[in-house]
Amino acid sequence: MSGAPSALRDEPSSAQRQVAYDTMKLHRALQTQAMSEQDKAARLQSIIEYSQEVASVLLAACGRPFHDFRPASTEHGQQAVKEDCCAWELLQLFYLFALRYEGSVTQDLVLWMKKHNQLLRGPEGSVREAFAELCGGIEDEQAAAQTLPGQVMHAACKLGRMCFAGLPADMRNHLTYWQVIQRLVLIGWTDDARDLLYVHSETQSTEDRQSMRAENAASHLLEQTDALLRRLPQVQPLSGQQNATGTCLSFPDYADARDRWKADCLRLLDSPHWWDDCQAMAPDTAQGLRITLSIMSGNRDEIDNIAASWLELLMGMLLYGLPAKAGTRHNVGPMVTQCLSQRLSPASPSLSGHYLTLMEELLPGAAELDTPKVLAAGSQLSLWFKAHMPDILAAAPQGKSALQTMLEHDGGDLTEKLILAYAHSLMPYPTTWHVAAAYLPWCPCHGAEAMKQLLSQMPLAQGDSRLANQVLHKCQLYGLPQVAVGVCRQMGVHHWQAGRTAAAISWFIRGHDHSRASEAAAPLVRQIEDMLADTSAGFQPIPALKNLEGLLNSLAPGEAPVNLAAPLQPHQQGKADNGVQHRGSLGFLQGFLKLQKALTCIPEAKNHGQVQSAAASVSDMVMVLVGHKAAPQRMWLHLLFHVIPVMEASYPPVFSPKDTQLLLTRLQEAAVWVSKDCHHQHQQHEVMTVRLALARSVAHAHLNAFQPSIAAEA
Repeated sequence: MSGAPSALRDEPSSAQRQVAYDTMKLHRALQTQAMSEQDKAARLQSIIEYSQEVASVLLAACGRPFHDFRPASTEHGQQAVKEDCCAWELLQLFYLFALRYEGSVTQDLVLWMKKHNQLLRGPEGSVREAFAELCGGIEDEQAAAQTLPGQVMHAACKLGRMCFAGLPADMRNHLTYWQVIQRLVLIGWTDDARDLLYVHSETQSTEDRQSMRAENAASHLLEQTDALLRRLPQVQPLSGQQNATGTCLSFPDYADARDRWKADCLRLLDSPHWWDDCQAMAPDTAQGLRITLSIMSGNRDEIDNIAASWLELLMGMLLYGLPAKAGTRHNVGPMVTQCLSQRLSPASPSLSGHYLTLMEELLPGAAELDTPKVLAAGSQLSLWFKAHMPDILAAAPQGKSALQTMLEHDGGDLTEKLILAYAHSLMPYPTTWHVAAAYLPWCPCHGAEAMKQLLSQMPLAQGDSRLANQVLHKCQLYGLPQVAVGVCRQMGVHHWQAGRTAAAISWFIRGHDHSRASEAAAPLVRQIEDMLADTSAGFQPIPALKNLEGLLNSLAPGEAPVNLAAPLQPHQQGKADNGVQHRGSLGFLQGFLKLQKALTCIPEAKNHGQVQSAAASVSDMVMVLVGHKAAPQRMWLHLLFHVIPVMEASYPPVFSPKDTQLLLTRLQEAAVWVSKDCHHQHQQHEVMTVRLALARSVAHAHLNAFQPSIAAEA
């Protein structure tokens, strides 16, 4: 094996991220379906469809096609995905397809081995590597065809077929030529074997009569062998895949056809006339064809001699060495054990760390539906595979119960433990943490606590608002209001320390921390006080307050808090809790902005009605601000002094007698503070000026109240 770690030590590679993103949605959909009422057949069909979609995702993430026999990618992440894909499709075969349909798994194993041959290589290398060595290291079909035109094979361009372009003319004399053909036949890759035989038949020479006779014998034997390979009976794959020829038989028909085909192979072997002539002039060809036909006839000694690994031996036995009916799932497990006992002797031990070593446990375990054995073997693969493996294993009769057994020391079942391990491996990385969050809701025992830990420990120290909003969305989605409050407060403190007052206040409000929001806004209140203290300059713009205008205008009256853990219902949207009257700095700033706007509208008014409307707004805001707890008493005096022109210019008066009396009371409270100020002489002048203006306002108000009655008497 490629050394797939038991945990992801580094950030997932691009291939692993692609698999994580695409399979997350499929996994979630399958779990949702599992919560609905489904009969056994419908449930199995759902798992089959899910497994096929996951297999497509894995294949897409693997990069180069599996039939590409160039050196494998050195990227660990992509290699791990290939290993997962190989094991996933093996579990599909035995846990899903073989459970759904009774029949031979032989053809499925042929297709599986052909797709994953580079991974399933034995100590002597894969068949594809042997062929590459035979061809002198040809790496590119098109380049080889351009280099040696005229020797392009008739079927080499087909998908999944090897490249036979540019083969040397004396290919049949190459030491490994017949070995490669025999290995190809042994594992069922008959189309590729036929292509190599075609190369041999094209390079025969016919110089004299004697050689012509030998040529006729060799050509006859080659043609007959090619015809037998072409007619090799193939059973319909349980997975529904098609082989290169597309001609497959039902299981009963396959058994009968296989017996007749083997008899034809034996008859060709028992033709001394042809063999004697071929042996006389082309002994290598005769020997190579004899061994090939012996394999096809089921000669176990030749099958054992040619097989380069226990897996190739297994394929040879299933295809040729055993009766056709022995290719069912129930017979594969014992056959694997037998093949391993023949090959893994003390003289030829298994290679430690090799991917084929994993298959020594996984393949027989899967064939026997031995869930504990499969779980033990699968633990050598990636965390992704271990987390998703239970989705397939649950289809077996005893698989679900084994997976749902509670673990005494973990407080959950095995499925949850595997999913949690995978989720924890994704949590530390900005590209995959949200994938981890999607898996945690399916962990009933520990998922909620893990979700809190994940969202609470997100790296928000840099004030990443985009990340914070993503975290808040997860909090809202999974009902974690306390975590949401903590995130908002953390973001608010960061922006506050960085001097971004508007952003800090916004985050504090979202986190229901109105005390900190008011504290952050307090410096602006002091700036307003300093501006108002200059009675000669009038209202001056404050840049920091201008930056807050959008936020303050968006706040609902009373600054009603928003529930961060639950979405607003339609009847709640756009409404505010007016019963919550916040009296902090934000409330004062809201009122002051409205006062500024109203004072600006008075000189811009185009008619008396607009003047009266703006004056009424001034009156309302003055009544809110004078006496506000966020404003010191000295500010009340400055504020009233600045609105004297409005008091005296408006008619009818902007303040009612009752309002004026309240303002006089507030003025008296401010006068007490003035008497304590070291600069009280200047402040005392302001007090007297404001008191006089309020007195005139009271007089105007009373006069205005009597005018309607006087007009009525007249």
